[in-house]
Amino acid sequence: MKKILITVLLIPILTIIIALTTYNIELNDYLNQEEHPASKNNKINELTTEVFIIGTTHFETDAIKRHHFYQYLDSISPTVILYEGDSSTVRRIVKKTDYFSRFMDAFKKGKRVEKPVVLKYLKNNPDCMLLPYEWELRNKYHRKHKLRKRSKEMLNMVIRLYRDSLLTKDQSEIVHKFLNLNNTLLNIDNGTVKDLNNITTDSILKKRQHYVYKDIPEIAKERKELVKYYDFIPIHMSYWDTRNKAMAQNILKQIQHNPSKTIVVLTGSYHRYYLIEELKQYESDYDFSVKSI
Repeated sequence: MKKILITVLLIPILTIIIALTTYNIELNDYLNQEEHPASKNNKINELTTEVFIIGTTHFETDAIKRHHFYQYLDSISPTVILYEGDSSTVRRIVKKTDYFSRFMDAFKKGKRVEKPVVLKYLKNNPDCMLLPYEWELRNKYHRKHKLRKRSKEMLNMVIRLYRDSLLTKDQSEIVHKFLNLNNTLLNIDNGTVKDLNNITTDSILKKRQHYVYKDIPEIAKERKELVKYYDFIPIHMSYWDTRNKAMAQNILKQIQHNPSKTIVVLTGSYHRYYLIEELKQYESDYDFSVKSI
């Protein structure tokens, strides 16, 4: 009995050790790989604060790999990188105490992009600062409202009604356009970093998110089949604006605290258009320039 108990206790411990070891070996191998030198960004006026918004994929795709983002980042040569994480997350990354995150990443199917790329850049550019800008209440808000799970369920139910030909003509047209946009985005994900970071993609993503957080929830409000989501729909609809506006305000605070710097904002590509639009409103007030390569 004692041997069985010891075995039961050892299995999860060994699993954790093996997962973390495997992840750290892969991460260190990546950090130690040499990159091809990129053409550097040469600022003409060192007194100007330049803010580059780089849309990323959170995980590698078939076409877009870590080294593509690293070279893109290196070409800008930032002195400050703003990371899509809250203050505690970024602090753990910098101190390399993000054990739980590393453990979870060890079981992901794909290779995570932002953190390894940032760690590699910091290793090669130790004077660069890594700072947070995420909405600090994001994780708490997600847990409180079971946001990811319920949003996915609600959207999928509307799509199911569309596929079962149960929506009105106008409602069906909205869902049809949304699904077509999603298909377009699949091609972009299999393109290049520059395909993710241009005004055409920004425009597509802006339309796509409008469907997700405005048009499709409006359909849900009109369908008796989704009555159990009636209380949740306003929470879902307000989330995108609330989070992005909070992130933009946090970026503005970091700009104020870091004048005359070259700042890169790493963000999931779906946020890029929103952050650019928000930040451009404050360029003259805060004396900086938004750059969207």
